[in-house]
Amino acid sequence: MIDDRATVAAIALSVIGAATVLVMPVVLGAAVAAFDFSEGEVGQTAALLMAGNAASAASALFWVRRFDWRLVSRGALLLQALALVAASQGGGPLAVGLWLLCASLGGGAVYSLALTALSDHEQSDRVFGYAITAQVAFQLAGMLALSHFAAPGGFGKLMWWLAGLAAIGSPLTFWLPRRGVVVPVVAIAGILRSRKVFMALLGCLVFYFNVGCVWAYVERIGSAAGFSAEGLGEALALGVAAGMAGSLTASWQGPRYGRVAPLAWGAAGTVLAVAFLLPQVGLGVFVVALALYNFVFNYSLTYQYAIIATADQSGRCVAVAAAFQMAGGALGPAAAAALVAPGSFVAVNALAAAGAVIGFAFFLSAARVARPSEA
Repeated sequence: MIDDRATVAAIALSVIGAATVLVMPVVLGAAVAAFDFSEGEVGQTAALLMAGNAASAASALFWVRRFDWRLVSRGALLLQALALVAASQGGGPLAVGLWLLCASLGGGAVYSLALTALSDHEQSDRVFGYAITAQVAFQLAGMLALSHFAAPGGFGKLMWWLAGLAAIGSPLTFWLPRRGVVVPVVAIAGILRSRKVFMALLGCLVFYFNVGCVWAYVERIGSAAGFSAEGLGEALALGVAAGMAGSLTASWQGPRYGRVAPLAWGAAGTVLAVAFLLPQVGLGVFVVALALYNFVFNYSLTYQYAIIATADQSGRCVAVAAAFQMAGGALGPAAAAALVAPGSFVAVNALAAAGAVIGFAFFLSAARVARPSEA
């Protein structure tokens, strides 16, 4: 078990490690303002950023319980900071994207380690809640600062600011234990043999495919609609706040209506929301659609984790789910980048809607597979 100082450090490091992903619309908006990225280059950059997190989440299954947490976290924070400083120099979409990939490799490792440390707490549910609250608070601040970083020179400032956060995180690593609870290394092949587990993990991947599409392009959609940077930042902040209400609603509701029905409502809400996330709508409609999208995202996520937990009661599936989520988050922007047209985001919305519906179908399949067939 970890003590109070280690808990505070882990919560702070969870924010620092995920910082670039949490404010990805701000990062991409600042990159467009600084380097005039095309719509396709925006998606490619987002895909590279998310790919680093996917790789870290997958690799953490093998190293996070084996090596000294203090040394690993310091090395990962150093990589994150140096890569962000390098990204601040520009050099074209590929160079920026590759440096952001390196930064997310480091940040993703820090995030995975921090969550693992929090999972060792005797009241893990409570401290996970604190961590999520801290991350949402950081997101809100980042969205409200969009207009500042979307100005000339803003991208470099943002990269240095994020690098400074990584540097601040280094002293916190001294509060972490050197090792966590000793558990067996996850055997991924064994997990994937269960059809129920495999369907649930595919649901995670496709659901986050939808999230990756929207989160990569939502700032571009708002800009194409002619919204000011201040108005767009406030809209994004309101959307993030609505996400908190979604998770709280799911917590209050619990299993009252089962798990499949809430996931169906979430998929329907996602399709409805993305239908109105278009440049042709006014700011009011855009804000409502964005709030609905974030609400149903967090609402659905609670029930997705519930299905994942029951799919494999050993608890190993939850660890693997993060890798599938981040992989989906990288594939979504990559697919959207290949199909999006200048000034038109119909492909983004169509891919997001398809991801929500297909993801629900996978979770439905996971929920309906009979346990005897898993033997």
